[in-house]
Amino acid sequence: MNLIDYLVLAVYFSGMAGIGFWLMRKQKKQEDFFMGGRQFGKLFQTFAAFGAGTGSADPVNTSRTVFTSGMSGMWSTMYWLFVTPIYWISAVWYRRMRCLTLGDWFVERYESKSIGVAYALFGCFYYMTYGAMLFTAIGKLAGPLMGDTMFGLPLQYSLLPLIAIIVITYGLLGGIAAAYWTDLIQGICIILLSVMLIPFGLNAVSKAYGGEGIMDGFRIMHEQLPESYFTIVGSNTASEFPLYSIVAIVIINMVGIVLTPHFLVTGGGTAKSEHDARVGLVTGNFIKRFCTIGWVITTLIVLTLYGSDAGLIADPDTSWGVATLRLLGPLKIGLVGLMVACLLAALMSSVDCYMLVCSALVVRNIYRPYINPDAGDTECIKIARVVGGLVVIGSIVLALTIYDMFANLQLTWIVPMLFAAVFWVGMYWRRATSTAAWITFSFCLMFFLVLPIAIPKLNSGLATNPRLTRTSYII
Repeated sequence: MNLIDYLVLAVYFSGMAGIGFWLMRKQKKQEDFFMGGRQFGKLFQTFAAFGAGTGSADPVNTSRTVFTSGMSGMWSTMYWLFVTPIYWISAVWYRRMRCLTLGDWFVERYESKSIGVAYALFGCFYYMTYGAMLFTAIGKLAGPLMGDTMFGLPLQYSLLPLIAIIVITYGLLGGIAAAYWTDLIQGICIILLSVMLIPFGLNAVSKAYGGEGIMDGFRIMHEQLPESYFTIVGSNTASEFPLYSIVAIVIINMVGIVLTPHFLVTGGGTAKSEHDARVGLVTGNFIKRFCTIGWVITTLIVLTLYGSDAGLIADPDTSWGVATLRLLGPLKIGLVGLMVACLLAALMSSVDCYMLVCSALVVRNIYRPYINPDAGDTECIKIARVVGGLVVIGSIVLALTIYDMFANLQLTWIVPMLFAAVFWVGMYWRRATSTAAWITFSFCLMFFLVLPIAIPKLNSGLATNPRLTRTSYII
């Protein structure tokens, strides 16, 4: 990176922090801090949904899976396409709940404060896990661009904490209103990120193989890459995303996404009306689907140009960073810095919302019910800011512990299952009781999370035993 790239990043960071300071004075009540006064129309709801649902991990994960599996790898992100219609139905739920957190809904539905505590802890763990994936993505992108160290420390131990400080600053000062304003700006950056490399990449492909103009790059890609790389459903033996995997991933996320804590906020709880809630949630998520197409095309360009690169083969997570460095770096006009800023926008637009949702859960479902029932709005907002900072720090710790994109992604699919049945049964069966909810939660915790992790640790041979891992693809 050159001086102009760092200047671009400095301007971006200053602008985001400035928004937090600007909106800080308006945060007087919990509803202002956590829900922005429920005053947002279609535009802000759209970019809030887009920003919260599009993290830095999405382009990096997509590039990683497309690099290893061809176009079928797009399902690491595109599986949300089939979930999107559910949003038109569910957006109304969050608007009509009139709760500040989904934990409040669980407490009211099951008449149990303890279920609210369990849900708050679940929400914090889920967003620490999801945030860890987003921070890991930044580290994977920045490695090829900035080198392995920063300030004399390994990159993940220096850059990631610095980013966390910026996110905490504007998010915890300005509350959800600051998150929504920054999401509007950052959403534009994410769209720019999704298409920025394509013209430069197609031009490079055309030049490398004697083509005539940018559009000729598409023809050359089809000539240089195997035909299997252009199929959208992978073969059973070669791809990470054969049809049965796609179906399973769609179902598990369709069941789990509606109960994730941030959906009460970006899903419609902050909207002016039910129609604004529906339009914002569906439109914001459809924008992400189109952005995914840009990420796929970019990675196919990377495969055409650098598919034999030993470093990329060893760590496909870095493919987006390598493409940025090699395609934009030689221009030296600040485009590398702009790309990093756009990817930071993707991270920050998600993490700011997640940490505020977690802070609301802890304040509303743990602090006030059990620690200080008489706490006023000012005290609650102070506690919320502390909790939000701790959640981001927890994400950093998990990112440094795992530091693997696909492992993080799969974990985010599983964790929502802990409360999935409790939510859906509570929505549609009036006779569901708190006892049944606890039994269901305990069962899901044991069989979806504890046993799958603990058993291989206790007996490592189970994970590698050829007799147990043999797979049959006969359908």
